[in-house]
Amino acid sequence: MIKEQDSLLRLEIILSQSIEDDFISAFLSCDTGHMFTKLDHVMGQGFSTPKMGDSIWPQLNSMYVVYCTQEQIGPIKEIINSLRKEYPGEGVACFLSEAKVL
Repeated sequence: MIKEQDSLLRLEIILSQSIEDDFISAFLSCDTGHMFTKLDHVMGQGFSTPKMGDSIWPQLNSMYVVYCTQEQIGPIKEIINSLRKEYPGEGVACFLSEAKVL
């Protein structure tokens, strides 16, 4: 049970929907805390091809907002790095910030 004084980390993970199954399968099989919110049909552009869901750039991204402890960051970083190696052209972004339960 998470308590108000507990300090958590917040990860925003944005990845191509085409590799989402690989991400969530690995994420749920590791000690990652499993606290997340999923946002479908995310559009944008980072360091890879734009994902806009239109006739020019038809693909879309998914975004996961994950809350975890410092100890759970390691497995998540491994998943992200593995996806980047396996799918170098798809784009996988991960941003880290601190979070506190109110």
